Amino acid sequence: MALNFSPDGKNIVTSAYNRTITIWDVESGKEIKRFGGHIGGVSSVKFSPDGQMVVSASADKIIGIWDVKSGNVLKTLTGHTGPVTSAIFSPDGKFVASCSWDKTIRIWDVESKKEVHILKGHSRNINEVKYFYDGQTIVSCSEDMTIRLWNVKSGHEIQRLRGYNNWIMSVDISPNGNMIASGSWDEAICIWCW
Repeated sequence: MALNFSPDGKNIVTSAYNRTITIWDVESGKEIKRFGGHIGGVSSVKFSPDGQMVVSASADKIIGIWDVKSGNVLKTLTGHTGPVTSAIFSPDGKFVASCSWDKTIRIWDVESKKEVHILKGHSRNINEVKYFYDGQTIVSCSEDMTIRLWNVKSGHEIQRLRGYNNWIMSVDISPNGNMIASGSWDEAICIWCW
C-alpha cells in the first residue's frame, strides 16, 4: 500500500495491489472518491503540487495521471518495459519522474506526455525516485545497493552514494535538501548529509 497527503493536508490518497486508488477526507475519515483503471497493482500514488491531480505507478508498466475531482484518467504515460515502482510530480507540476524494474528513470513532460530523458546507470530494479525541492535534481534508490543523484536538465548522474549490503527500498529528502534518508531490505536506515 502507498499513501500521500494532499498539499493542503485535507485529503490522503491511497493505493493497493487490488488496482484501486482512493481519496480520503482526513477529518472525517470517509472515502471521497475511488477510481481505477490499472490492470496491475498500484505501487505508488502522489498528489500534484496544486492538489488537483494524482500520479500513479503500477505493475502494469503504466503511469496514470488522474483528475482528483472526477476520478477520470487524464493521461497515461507508457514506455517502461517493467513494473513501475514510483512516480512523482516535479515541484512545479510540469514534469513527472518515474522509476521501474526495467532499471531506468524517466522524466516526462506532463502536458505533451513525452519522455524528456531516460536515465540509465542502475544495474538492478529501481524502487523509488524523489525530486529535490528545487526541481533541478532527483534521487533514486535501487536493489543494486546504491543511491544516485541526477541532474534533471542534462539527465546525467551527478553523485553515487554507497554503504548498503542489501536492496535499498525507500528514499526521502529533508525539507532543506541537506540530508537524504534511505531504508533497506535488511531494515537499516541511513542518513546522508552534505
